Amino acid sequence: MNKVARFIIIPSVLCLLNIQCNDTDEQPGPCDCLSKSVSKEKKNVEAVVVLISSYQDHDRYVLSTEPKDFEHTSHHAGENMLVPCGDSLSVPAEYRKAGLRLVVSYKRKECYGALTQPNMHSAYGYYIDLTGIKPKTL
Repeated sequence: MNKVARFIIIPSVLCLLNIQCNDTDEQPGPCDCLSKSVSKEKKNVEAVVVLISSYQDHDRYVLSTEPKDFEHTSHHAGENMLVPCGDSLSVPAEYRKAGLRLVVSYKRKECYGALTQPNMHSAYGYYIDLTGIKPKTL
């Protein structure tokens, strides 16, 4: 009975695992600005400009909607991170100042994983199409 189980059950399990892993048509595509559609629209959201420096890339200025990031120079990695689509994948040049508080409106893309960093093993944040941006008045 033990030999029968080895010759029938183990190959069956391996076959099922192989079928699940090799079906490339069902794998999600790359997370980018061009291939993903809009999933949510937000208006007049408070955000802060965050500078992300990396040896793999140039400096990138992105947005965080996490209130804890409004008072610190670091940022929390998660859904709060927003990367504007465009040539530089950064906020417009006139707003590129880390810690600058803004009010933004945007359309969020469907994919999650816009940012990666060398010391992290996963991607985080969303790509967005900015529809409005202005400094927050006190």
